[in-house]
Amino acid sequence: MGQKHITARIPEDLFEELERVQDEERTDRSTAIKRLLERGLEGWRTETAIERYRDGELSLGRAAEFAGVSLWRFLDLLDERGVETNYTESDLESDLAAARDE
Repeated sequence: MGQKHITARIPEDLFEELERVQDEERTDRSTAIKRLLERGLEGWRTETAIERYRDGELSLGRAAEFAGVSLWRFLDLLDERGVETNYTESDLESDLAAARDE
């Protein structure tokens, strides 16, 4: 997997927070930024998957896939956020068909 170089301007307070993360994790700035970006993207995928599931845009299985977690973990995430599951027999059939296609 290749790597890309990016440059970003951030406010002073975020820079100071980044330095605190570096100190706390005893790592260099680049590694700290990569870790924080990975965590942020993971959170974004999870929250977006939950929103799209709640709005009916994604089935349960597709939402879990979008979030990058198992179906069981996604169910836990929904429960933690108080989101009701509307998992129908049709959803099950769709998820099973998708699993067979993989």
